[in-house]
Amino acid sequence: MTKKTLYDLMVDHQDKIAKLQFYDMADQYFLTIGDWSMSLSESNATELFSIFKDDEQATFSTFNQRTSLIVTQKKNPK
Repeated sequence: MTKKTLYDLMVDHQDKIAKLQFYDMADQYFLTIGDWSMSLSESNATELFSIFKDDEQATFSTFNQRTSLIVTQKKNPK
């Protein structure tokens, strides 16, 4: 997944916030945008973490003892 793909999904689902978090019960990562969500493999999640590591619209934290990511679309992506 690329930045553009994520931002396009945010537009499609009419939300300015995307969350990527690990859920223990499902033992996988989920990308959530509004009421919509999709599961991601650990390698895809790691790729998104890498893509957004220096992005000013990204906030990293910990959720369920794993890295999590919140992307807030504050301006149009490049």
